[in-house]
Amino acid sequence: MMDSRFLRLDTEDLCALVSEFDSAQTVAEELLAHPDGGPGRHAGPGGRLLELRGDTAVLRDPGGDLCALPASGLYACRVAALTALAANQLLDPGVVTASLIGSGAAGRIQLLVIARSVPDVSHVAVHSPGGPHASPVDSGIAGVLEATGIGLTVAASPEEATFGASLVVVTEPVVSEPCLGHLAPGSVLVNATGRSLREETTGCVSAVYVDDLGLLDAAGSGPGRPGSAAGRVPVPAGGRLGVEADLRQVFTGEHPGRACADHVLLVELLSGAAPGTRLDVALAERIHRTALCHGLGALSPG
Repeated sequence: MMDSRFLRLDTEDLCALVSEFDSAQTVAEELLAHPDGGPGRHAGPGGRLLELRGDTAVLRDPGGDLCALPASGLYACRVAALTALAANQLLDPGVVTASLIGSGAAGRIQLLVIARSVPDVSHVAVHSPGGPHASPVDSGIAGVLEATGIGLTVAASPEEATFGASLVVVTEPVVSEPCLGHLAPGSVLVNATGRSLREETTGCVSAVYVDDLGLLDAAGSGPGRPGSAAGRVPVPAGGRLGVEADLRQVFTGEHPGRACADHVLLVELLSGAAPGTRLDVALAERIHRTALCHGLGALSPG
């Protein structure tokens, strides 16, 4: 009988691993497998379990193998995967110019997943609200983007970063600027901050989508407008709009998605409001398998 193994992964390992598989497809498959409860289950098929131990997520498979990884990193991987899924489902086909408002490891993971899982990206502009010292762009990120043919700009302001972008991703609030600037017609704005965006930013939004309709109550939403798929997220688009659908409904064709080429669409990632409760066992399992395959992490007897 083979002894169990204990694999420890850190944030740098996760950054390396998300370039090795399509995390957006992994999340989409999990959404299809659990249409009633949405993503982020703590138990998977075959007895696989994922639990939170302090700041660490621990995956146990049926054979007894364990994998420990930072919970914040796993959450960042899931948010980035949902971002890529939203872009792939809600952007019109064609060249994508992306903008990231974010910092640190979460921002790095977003950039890596965009490069791996969003087709036809030609350019990415990045603004770090945390300042240059917290920028998600380092030599490794720049090298990955260059290798995939994606141009890179490090912007001094949110307005500069978002100008003309078809995909705008916000992973942390912008507190020192009045708004993100003008959003291009036909763009998709992904809010992964766990907080409502300013009305100045969302005033041009035509429709709102969420990652999981089942999280609307947990996010403190109220009743939706007549004919909407569910209630409102916390003050979406300044309270003007109800939620059209979630990403599973768009992915399966239950909802047609974009109705007009020029509409600006807002995707609220509601799991951003409570990341500790949204551990994703399917994504953790895929990360574990990929790490073993590529020899990443620190492996020891279980």
